[in-house]
Formats: sequence, C-alpha cells, structure tokens
Amino acid sequence: NGCDYYLTVDAEYARSCFGMSCDDLVLQKDPIRGVSLDPLKRAQNPQHDISPTQALCIPKEMWRLVDAIHQKGLQTPNLFATTPLNHAQSTTAIREALDTGTAFPPNLDVHCYVEALQQFCSSLSIPIISQGLFPTTEVGPETIQSLTRKFLEDLQPIPYNVVVYFISFFRECLLYKDANNLTAAHLARIALRMCAPPNPTIVLDSGSVARRAGMQLILLHLLETSSI
Repeated sequence: NGCDYYLTVDAEYARSCFGMSCDDLVLQKDPIRGVSLDPLKRAQNPQHDISPTQALCIPKEMWRLVDAIHQKGLQTPNLFATTPLNHAQSTTAIREALDTGTAFPPNLDVHCYVEALQQFCSSLSIPIISQGLFPTTEVGPETIQSLTRKFLEDLQPIPYNVVVYFISFFRECLLYKDANNLTAAHLARIALRMCAPPNPTIVLDSGSVARRAGMQLILLHLLETSSI
C-alpha cells in the first residue's frame, strides 16, 4: 500500500464583494480584497472601515457597474435582454476589478456589465427586498398607491437607497426605449429578479406566487408613476 505522505497547505481566502450583503459593503471604503477577515488585523488597520454614521448610500461596486452601463450606452439595442458571448470570462474579469479596485477590462460591451450587475445583486447574502415586504393583499388599481407607499416606508435605509437608485436608473433607461427596446414591464421583472432573487430549490405555492406577482406590480408602479 505504500507510505502515507502528509502535506501542509497554506492558503489565504480571496475575498469578493459577490456574496456579501449591502449593509456590509457600504461600510467598506476600500476594495474588499484588501480587507482582512481576521478581526485582529482589521483592528490594526481601522482605516478600511467606515463608521455606520458615515456609511455609503449604496455599495460602491453597484455604483461602478451602473456607471459603466451609462458610459457604454443606454441606447444599446436589447439592453437587459442579451446574454453576451463569453459572459463567464467577462463577468469574472469585471468581478476581479470590483474586488481589487482596478480599472475594468477594455473593450467589454455594455451587455457584459449588465450581466455582472444582475449576478452581483442576485448573489447578495441578504436580498435587497425580503419576502416579508411582499404584499399580503391583492394589488389592484385601488390599492397600488397605498401598498407602494407602505413598501417604501417599511424598507430599511440601505435597501431603500438601493431600490430608489435602481428605479431612477431604470427610468433613465426607459427614456431611450425606442432604441434599447426596453419596456417598464420588462424592467419590473428584472428589478424583482435582482432585488428578490427566487430560490431555485424551493417550489413556490400559489400564495407565494401571488405575493411575488404583487411585488412586481409595485415595482412597475414605481417605474411608471410620477408621484407616490
């Protein structure tokens, strides 16, 4: 049977903003790769952390992705509807730039950043919109305004900032709908999938499906209404 050999393996975890929560990310002013998981090391380098009273409004990584989409072109046809070629490699490269604070790779088209944004949001350890915020009553013309207002009032500060940020961004995308082929209904579905990604291992019952559909109507209302 031969001898047994024992090897000592030493490794250091490469932290990533993917899989963290918005509440944690807004407290980090530096790229997450350089922030140690060891509390003793972090105590020795407190400059990485931001006090809760000075927290960023939204994660800087989210802002970088949305800004890249702005720069690459909101008028791009089939925006938020096209899966880019070699998207796995592109997303990995974008993710590395976010984690290390380096410049994004050159020559990536806007669809790569859209894909990265959706993956970033769906990977958050705590969804931006929890299922507890989904409406429990039927959403209709008579109730949509009050339910939307209640939804916004019930959001915690950071998720509230993110939802308002995304709604503002998507409204701007809709200004170019003749060029990018977007509709408010499609963006409401995208927003729900990003902010409250479904668990693929759970089969939803009819009540959960109805509540999820109601949440999508609330997001659609936010995209279309001029006032709440």
